[in-house]
Amino acid sequence: MSSKASPSASNHEAVAGNLAPMNLMADLGRQQLALATESACALFRGSEAMRKIQQQAAHQACAHHEAAAQRLRGTCEPADLLAIQSDLLRSNFQEAAEYWQALMANALKTQSEMMGCANRIFNTKAENGFKPALEAWQAAMAGSLNGAANWPAMQQ
Repeated sequence: MSSKASPSASNHEAVAGNLAPMNLMADLGRQQLALATESACALFRGSEAMRKIQQQAAHQACAHHEAAAQRLRGTCEPADLLAIQSDLLRSNFQEAAEYWQALMANALKTQSEMMGCANRIFNTKAENGFKPALEAWQAAMAGSLNGAANWPAMQQ
């Protein structure tokens, strides 16, 4: 009875070993979807942060312009008009520089998070990572190309 079980078990292991690259290839789609979903989440978080930066910049600009408008409603000397305008211009340039700096920092952080998603896929354990699936695919393609190279010789 034990003699029948061992050939069947070894045959099953051999079939499983032969199908291992195909199982990895089948898992490739799931891993690609996971990568795309994680990257989308990082992009959405970045978009939310960008929206907050824009809202904060608009709020600050509104506050400065309201203060300038309030000062302009009162009686002003010509020198005061120049001071109000120059103060408003200075704050606009300063806030614009801070705004673009914050947007760039947010974009770099978002890009880093998205690259981190891809990096996690490539740096996973050998038995469940993306890299073994790609290696199996490359081996399968190389094997088929080697077989295609011998095809004309087999016809003769």
